[in-house]
Amino acid sequence: MKVILFLWQLPQNLLGVAAIILLDAYKPTFGGNPAIWTHYKTFFSSVSLGDYIIVNGYSFDERTVLHEKGHQRQSRLLGWLYLPLIGLPSVAGNLVFRIKAIQDRFNYYNLPWEKWADKLGGVKRH
Repeated sequence: MKVILFLWQLPQNLLGVAAIILLDAYKPTFGGNPAIWTHYKTFFSSVSLGDYIIVNGYSFDERTVLHEKGHQRQSRLLGWLYLPLIGLPSVAGNLVFRIKAIQDRFNYYNLPWEKWADKLGGVKRH
């Protein structure tokens, strides 16, 4: 069953392994499943790619981990569709959110795929 799940999420699993290598992330921050990988590259935030959750060691908290676990559940549900339906819009929304003029009028976590990740991860935002 683990092999089937890994293949179901193959594109994001491959990107997850590549991100761990490129970010020089280390494992685990927390025990359990999934293990949370940590990096200290300040330009990069947290990400969930298949079986891999990679968090920025400078800025993550429990809510971030839960949100990324929500994205991981999306990946398990959507398989190969995760990257085009969730991953790419999430990255684009995150990049747009980092522009200060837009940040003042735009709540990244109100995007549909981010709200769904929060719901799946059990995150409550005010």
